Amino acid sequence: MATSTVAAGVNLPARAVIVSDTTIGLERIEVSMVQQMFGRAGRIGAGEREGWAFLLTDPQERPHWQARLAAGYTVRSRLADQLADHVLAEAVQDRLATRDEAERWWNGTFAAHQGNDSILPVHEAIRFLTSAGCLRPAAHGERLEPTPLGMLTSRFMVDSELADGLAGALRHVSVPDDPFAAEQVLTSVLSEGLPVLEQAPFTDRARNALARALREMEQEHGEEPDDPWGLGLPGEPTPEEDEVALRAADFARAVLMLVAVRPRLFRGRPSYVLGVPMESMTGLLEEAERYLSWLGAQGQLGTVHPWVAVVAGDLARRIRWRSLEPHRGAGRLLWMCEQMATAPSALTLVPRLWRAARDRDIAAPDWRSTTPPADCALPADRYRRLLADRASEVRLALEEGAAHVTAPAGATVHLWNGTATALHHTEEGPSSLSLPPAIPGDPSAARTGAAVFTRGDHRASGWLEAYAAMRS
Repeated sequence: MATSTVAAGVNLPARAVIVSDTTIGLERIEVSMVQQMFGRAGRIGAGEREGWAFLLTDPQERPHWQARLAAGYTVRSRLADQLADHVLAEAVQDRLATRDEAERWWNGTFAAHQGNDSILPVHEAIRFLTSAGCLRPAAHGERLEPTPLGMLTSRFMVDSELADGLAGALRHVSVPDDPFAAEQVLTSVLSEGLPVLEQAPFTDRARNALARALREMEQEHGEEPDDPWGLGLPGEPTPEEDEVALRAADFARAVLMLVAVRPRLFRGRPSYVLGVPMESMTGLLEEAERYLSWLGAQGQLGTVHPWVAVVAGDLARRIRWRSLEPHRGAGRLLWMCEQMATAPSALTLVPRLWRAARDRDIAAPDWRSTTPPADCALPADRYRRLLADRASEVRLALEEGAAHVTAPAGATVHLWNGTATALHHTEEGPSSLSLPPAIPGDPSAARTGAAVFTRGDHRASGWLEAYAAMRS
């Protein structure tokens, strides 16, 4: 490999040594490691006031590194940019539990060392996390503890402020009346609320192709056409399509809706989808999948409307395993495959378990056999516990303002009347639960339903039954 010396002859004074602390690894500042190594070239205290450092790089990368090194040797902390996320992570890991401990933690960071020694940002972060439901006062004293939502937010590594904004926007949305409308709402909120999606760059040709696809999907109301689209390059856009009256976020929404409505286009990891390079879609799909997974995992917590949890969880798994061509309702079967494969072997075993199930026309994880499938990586006892976590035996019926529910003990039952919701936890045997009163002025007040969430699985009434299994 040809190399070139970028820093040959660069004289680094001893005072250029970079100071760091444990937070520098979290802040992931590009070039800082190189600068720190260069800073050690001289031996402070041994009579040397300067040292020499050399960086070997490909000729193609030489201009990049020259520009970065010539720009100076100052490393700036970016901890304050996402301070709430770092405070939450420290609380979840039980490294701070009071405001005093948060202040001491902050004073030991690189950001504080650089002169940002005010403790107000930490107090603001704690106030935000408390208002967002991620932290709460402990039962005794002035201690703070992470809530189940806070632990979930930290585990999924979503931006807490962006995530809270998404949840807030969804709280003010009327309950949709069918699966396609629900997926439209979710993808719209994500595309407008996540910068990675809202600012996704597309060429003019890609924008025209996505605009055309979005219009066709909306016209079809989610129904599969008789002649599904192929994977080839589309024709040149018409002059009318050159003038696309869509916002930037709509193109990201079109990509998400293609996965939701046209899964065949993503089968087998294609390089292009409707002429749009797959690599231009990958980043926004992965970002959307993470936040959808966060929303879907809140079903048991009751912190989002049940329709949001059901639809988001299903769509997240369909995005994650899009190369398998999963259709609406595939989320429960994909969840079962993930659990049987276990996380370390998921990339290899989930496709094998999925194909084995589909070859047998299995569309949901509700089989009665207690014998693990051939590729199941779980030991027998854990497989039996997994069977108990399913929602296969859940029964739901709505009549005269009440829900009649049969579900495993300890499951979460979430009832709704439009945007008004009520949360219950089941005990042994069937139960009858009253639906909550409607909120005055709610346009979706007539849309009622019930959903049951177990550990990872769910069943729901009404149009949400479309997410119990794939249609044959």
